[in-house]
Amino acid sequence: MNTFSAKVEDIKSDQFFSCITVRANDMELKLLKTEVPKWLHIGDEVECRVQEAAIAICKGAKEGSVSIENHLSGELQHFRKGLVLSEVSVETPCGKLNSLITTDAFERMELCEGCNVTLLLKAVDIKLMPVIDSTSFEQCASKLANQ
Repeated sequence: MNTFSAKVEDIKSDQFFSCITVRANDMELKLLKTEVPKWLHIGDEVECRVQEAAIAICKGAKEGSVSIENHLSGELQHFRKGLVLSEVSVETPCGKLNSLITTDAFERMELCEGCNVTLLLKAVDIKLMPVIDSTSFEQCASKLANQ
């Protein structure tokens, strides 16, 4: 599981979905949820989690040509090729993220260490968790008790 820290910048909701905007370093990311967690507010520090198999990789510029809004550019640092799947580690502005892709795709894209890639993260595939430490645990418990 990939994890990185972010800060909640905006929350917009309609009758069906909520769009949560977070910022991780200088990267703005959008998350779609059926409902906003009761503990979540603008300004909160959160931990974002995304499964390795939920991260697609593209090589070359794809801006505007795909429906996925979350594009993280980075450099491929390391890979492990298997017969069916390959694990790819990419250094991004959000830190090191791993992706699992088919080995056929890995070879077709001619990926190698040091090449530049873009990771694509679907807004529905990013999970949010509160940042828990001794003070934020008390704050989170207080928020939940007051709702």
